[in-house]
Amino acid sequence: MFPYTCCSCSPSSKDKVHAMSDSDDMPSLEDDGGEVQPAARTAGVRKVAHADTSRPERIECEDDTSDSDNEEDWQEMEEAISGKTICLFCDNVLPSVQLAFAHMIDAHGFDCVAFVCRFNLDQIGYIKLVNYIRQKRPSPEILFTEENVKWESSDYVKPVINDDALLMFDVEELTKIEEQPDHDQRTLYNEATYDELREIIVKQREVMQRMLQAVQAVSKNDNGIIKTVGDMRPEEDEGYFNSYAHFDIHHEMLTDRIRTESYRDAIMKNSNLLNGKRVLDLGCGTAILSMFCAKTGAMVTGVDMSDVIYQAMDIVKENELENTIKLCKGRLEDLDFEHKFDFIISEWMGYFLLFEGMLDSVLYARDKHLANGGLLLPSRCTLHLVGMEDMDTYEKIISFWNDVYGFKMSCMQKEVVKEASTDIVKQQHIITSAVQIADFDLMKITPNDTEFTSKFSLTVKRDGKLTGFVGYFDTYFDMPSPVFFSTGPQAKPTHWKQTIFYLPSPYIIKKGECVEGTICVRRKRKEIRSLDVGISFADQKLKYLVE
Repeated sequence: MFPYTCCSCSPSSKDKVHAMSDSDDMPSLEDDGGEVQPAARTAGVRKVAHADTSRPERIECEDDTSDSDNEEDWQEMEEAISGKTICLFCDNVLPSVQLAFAHMIDAHGFDCVAFVCRFNLDQIGYIKLVNYIRQKRPSPEILFTEENVKWESSDYVKPVINDDALLMFDVEELTKIEEQPDHDQRTLYNEATYDELREIIVKQREVMQRMLQAVQAVSKNDNGIIKTVGDMRPEEDEGYFNSYAHFDIHHEMLTDRIRTESYRDAIMKNSNLLNGKRVLDLGCGTAILSMFCAKTGAMVTGVDMSDVIYQAMDIVKENELENTIKLCKGRLEDLDFEHKFDFIISEWMGYFLLFEGMLDSVLYARDKHLANGGLLLPSRCTLHLVGMEDMDTYEKIISFWNDVYGFKMSCMQKEVVKEASTDIVKQQHIITSAVQIADFDLMKITPNDTEFTSKFSLTVKRDGKLTGFVGYFDTYFDMPSPVFFSTGPQAKPTHWKQTIFYLPSPYIIKKGECVEGTICVRRKRKEIRSLDVGISFADQKLKYLVE
């Protein structure tokens, strides 16, 4: 393994087509609770159903004496911080301190982080400031004209509001301001320190603006806000990234010729477009896509959070491409780059297209790192639904529980049906026409668009029994030399296979009739990479989990 060659990147701080509501004629999906965080923009997913369907409408602390007590204390503090917070300048109550900061920026033009940095306040100084504002009620305009600190008095240590969440917020951790002794409080920082503080402020403003979008969405959308994978703490997502450190998954993907050759063809058949351009390979894995791009003459930056990137470094060197490909280990949302990219390429698609939620990171990269006129590869994906009849498999998976070595275990059927299956469905088992239920223009959509509701109408091809619905996706590289591949039953199998939603019992259908219904897709609120899927048809309301 050769020495770690990192690109010019550095750590940094870090929306829904049809809002599913209780009025939708759909099964109520399980509400697994939990506070949800930002991503409140809306954009353009085209919803497709039958002809009459219109477009449907986010600390660790050392203690030598009692670790458990210390953990409980921090838990209490974190719960308090995430609790309801009253604005400093009005009576609005926000769900958390961070959202209160965002509200103050938008509604009152007061950037609390910038203000704290300006006066180099420590935690006590910040507490005094909060209590001073609550007690004296100065306007933001007056505060910004202050040249002297008016909250020095120890009187301002006493809380004006009991259990004030703002007072429990660790502002020193947020701003990373270090104490500078022997300097007048109004003395400007030296140039380097000042630049660092300004960088902190700018990044914090970006975070606050995203939180602000969430606040605005709450007032418009009773269903809440989608939490994206970028909102998760790295330790919460460790299991996901660790799964890609195992080599068998990379072998499976690389031996999927439909997948790998489609990406290769999209790159090589349009090599004149990539020549001399900057390319970001997001979730680069073994760097196969990076190397395809490098062969066109592109300058490539690969990013992966998984430890497989260390093998990718060796692979790049082994192929003498280390001067063209630079690799970064880390989470995209925590990295900064010195330049924008002309192309962002990523193999982000999961089962049923949206499982794993990696699309969130692609959209984040698009918004923050894609140059004007740049392009995502792939550029578009569509999601489809079709009906199946496969009584043999149904008997093995569902009816099996009716008689297990002479014992009845029918209670297991309900639980088994809830879990969507991943398998290859043979074309001969398809019994209806297919329908497109979503069209994702990756240059326009937002994370909210990954939650949607769509009507469907499937024409029955022959008499038989409907045993389940099959979901699959198609992928498009819309370029001068376009490339397309499908994961449907009619196409050559891929490692994505198809996603099967089995029915609780087979449903008799006749040739020529239409099976009409509604499907809604949303993320699980706590397990954000998983999906809740609801299907309603023929007076049945079914719930499934894709995980």
